[in-house]
Amino acid sequence: MKPLSRRTVLRGAGGIAVALPFLEAMVGRTRTIHAAEGDPPPRFIVFFSANGTIEERWRPVGTQQDFLLDDPSDPGRILAPLEAFKDRLIVLDGLDMQSRNYGPGGNGHDLGMGHMLTATDLVVGPSGVGEFSHLPDGSAGGPSIDQVVANTIGSETAFRSIEFGVKAQLDLARQITSRMCYRAPFEVLPPENDPRAAFDSFFLQLGADPSELAALRTRRHSVLDRVKEDFAALDAKLGGNDRLKLEAHLQAIREVEQSLDAEGGPLPGCTLPGEPGALDPLANDNYPEVGRLQMDLMTMALTCDITRVSSLQWSTAQSGVRFSWLGQSNSHHSLSHEADNDPASRAQLTAINNWYAEQFAYLLGKLAAQPELDGSLLDNTVVLWVNEQGNGDTHSKTEIPFVLAGNYAGQLDTGRWLQYTDRSHNDLYVALLNLFGNDALSFGNPQVNGGPLENLG
Repeated sequence: MKPLSRRTVLRGAGGIAVALPFLEAMVGRTRTIHAAEGDPPPRFIVFFSANGTIEERWRPVGTQQDFLLDDPSDPGRILAPLEAFKDRLIVLDGLDMQSRNYGPGGNGHDLGMGHMLTATDLVVGPSGVGEFSHLPDGSAGGPSIDQVVANTIGSETAFRSIEFGVKAQLDLARQITSRMCYRAPFEVLPPENDPRAAFDSFFLQLGADPSELAALRTRRHSVLDRVKEDFAALDAKLGGNDRLKLEAHLQAIREVEQSLDAEGGPLPGCTLPGEPGALDPLANDNYPEVGRLQMDLMTMALTCDITRVSSLQWSTAQSGVRFSWLGQSNSHHSLSHEADNDPASRAQLTAINNWYAEQFAYLLGKLAAQPELDGSLLDNTVVLWVNEQGNGDTHSKTEIPFVLAGNYAGQLDTGRWLQYTDRSHNDLYVALLNLFGNDALSFGNPQVNGGPLENLG
């Protein structure tokens, strides 16, 4: 039988379409499931948190392959929540943003955020230089790594890339600090901060006119109720493993939809966040709940093969989020400028970064729980955790904390803590491009390229 197209959708009345996960039926029967043509598609995720780290509390202890993310004699280190995924991580220690030594810009947050994913010079906008040396309407000077990867692996999906945000609001006076994804200078890709809007755009819409979405929402009782006939026809063609996978996938969609629609929050037993319509996505105290739902939607988007490249931007480079759920009252940004001289602020900043490690672990857990052939979605994904600073107080461009997760079908040699000296983050991006099939020899500013970062595979 002819293999099922990866673009197959279940389509119902009212323009609703539901994409499918990767199924064995999408692999030709004459191929083995490990043949290159039949392998699940590669995916790439960027996960951003701001304002640097506390290096000695972030760094593992031990050796390259025999290391701990927490220290039993001094517990509470930043990466401790990732212990369950240690064998699927590469902790990258000592990489610098050497590209920040070139080009315009005098504000550390502009430079950090603008260079973080593009690794090249900033561009001054029409307003020139503003307060605190910001470039108010300036731009990164080139495409971000996620968009260059999307050029290679993102052409076959409904969305070339999907950008999710959590309180990642545009600051008109400091635009570079608010955005990280660029197709080209001044061609920014803003993140979607509202999970309900993301759900409508990426799961319900799929080509529908946006003006019809309100009527579409009132017409539907459930996405799955609208595609029953299509599902029944497809279900008859699938093997047992595919049928179980598809049913689990559709149940996950139903649970997300029900949690979005539930006035009183999730249904009993459902761990997904509650109603974003009633839950203001920009309210400070809703930050954790909105983030969890965005990660759930991201996982579904990758599972459905709606996109193969996605990013999650937690706040902005000058994050004003107050981590009230951790018992804190000061903003993240203000704490980052006090941590070097105030032990209490330092402890709070460590707790903030530890909380982000918990969110990273949540995302990895969602990916690992999604089966795909004889592995999981995480096995076919590269997840990159980035930050725009090394030390948040000094806005340092050295020792930027990077963590890689997933192993892209075994091509990354995970379970290691790699320590580098005098290497630019440009070189990391060249290595990632090569991993995804792009033969690039450099990325960003060529003056700081030293070749692909070694020892990843």
